[in-house]
Amino acid sequence: MDMEREEKIKIAITAGIAGLILLILILFLALSGKDSKSDEQALSDNITKYASDLAEGSQAASDASSEGVSDDAATESTSVVPYSEYVNAKKGTVSGNSFYETKSAVLKDVYKKIKYDTDAQLQEMMAYFADGNEEAVRDLAHLERFEAMSFSLDGTKDFYYHGEVNGNGQPDGIGIAVYADDQYYYGHWKDGVRSGDGKWISFYPSYSQYVVTEHMYFGEWLDDMPNGHGQEHYDYNQDYMNDADLYLQNAIGYFANGYYNGEQYIITVDKNYDTKEWIGTCDMGNWVQVLNTAEDSKGRIAVLSERENADNHVWMVKNKATDNRVLGIITGGSITK
Repeated sequence: MDMEREEKIKIAITAGIAGLILLILILFLALSGKDSKSDEQALSDNITKYASDLAEGSQAASDASSEGVSDDAATESTSVVPYSEYVNAKKGTVSGNSFYETKSAVLKDVYKKIKYDTDAQLQEMMAYFADGNEEAVRDLAHLERFEAMSFSLDGTKDFYYHGEVNGNGQPDGIGIAVYADDQYYYGHWKDGVRSGDGKWISFYPSYSQYVVTEHMYFGEWLDDMPNGHGQEHYDYNQDYMNDADLYLQNAIGYFANGYYNGEQYIITVDKNYDTKEWIGTCDMGNWVQVLNTAEDSKGRIAVLSERENADNHVWMVKNKATDNRVLGIITGGSITK
């Protein structure tokens, strides 16, 4: 009887311990789920606050991901880039870029009490540009005193300048300028406008939760715009890239008044940061349909051919494969003090 009683006690204790462990596990899972949901909501709220227009098109991007490839090309062709199509269709405007639609950097109104010295800061940055030290240029651009300097130009086309000038006091020769939206230009000028070789960079602030982190063009300029041979380049935050889109990383070729013009060597990148190389031809920003291809049943045309597999194409809606250019460059301003 004593042994039977002891056995029952052991069973009861074991059952009690098992129940306690189960209760702890249930509480842990419940609390973990709550924290995860809070974190996801916080991230969603932050993204929405910084770029509400992206939230406006989020459902469209999701719908677009099921578009698939051309009926005629089956699995051989890359889908038309959907995001900018659907977002712009919703806004009733025409896409400014055939790839992922981008926008300029947005600086917050937090710089009013920060002091800056335009000439000293531009002189400092110009030295690094001249040495080809792009990392130092980038570090300076993200300092508050540099962002405050750019923010002071918000809403204008004007710029602060340091460098060579002509007899009329206009930029002429080599110089550096800062514009609104954290944009900088270093290179050659003629009679007050960018002409010759130069580099333009649009930096995005460190607090930005937008997919683009940096946008640049370097090459030949004329009359304040990319004209001649050059290269456009984008850097992205991989955390904010989606599965539906192709993202333009590099466009190398000839430009006319900022538009792609002539044969273009294109590099795209996806969310996994896998890259592909493409060849295509633009006529003043309008993609030319690839030879020996036909418009598909969805009104799309092949505009790019993969460099190492000419039978693989990027397909775009015909009336959207237009207006391809370096977006966002502030032009038409003059020196301000």
